[in-house]
Amino acid sequence: MEILLDNVIPEDHPRTFTTNASDHKDVIKVKQAVMALEGVESIEFLDVVFPKQFKVSVSKMIEVRFVEEAVNEVGFNAIPREFLSF
Repeated sequence: MEILLDNVIPEDHPRTFTTNASDHKDVIKVKQAVMALEGVESIEFLDVVFPKQFKVSVSKMIEVRFVEEAVNEVGFNAIPREFLSF
């Protein structure tokens, strides 16, 4: 089970993250940071939910912490949705 929680899995299993990036220029920064990671194929922001969320699709398995660190480097947070308890 830890493999699923600690990684973004390739194929039809995009991983959803919540972020505190809110306006358009912040979203662009987050998108560029995540797309720069090796293995990331696409990132899709879900604009109809609050807090803002994005889905990451990959071509190879990458650790969630790499996505979190990339987003942190541009000044925002990325939290895997499964770890939030509302």
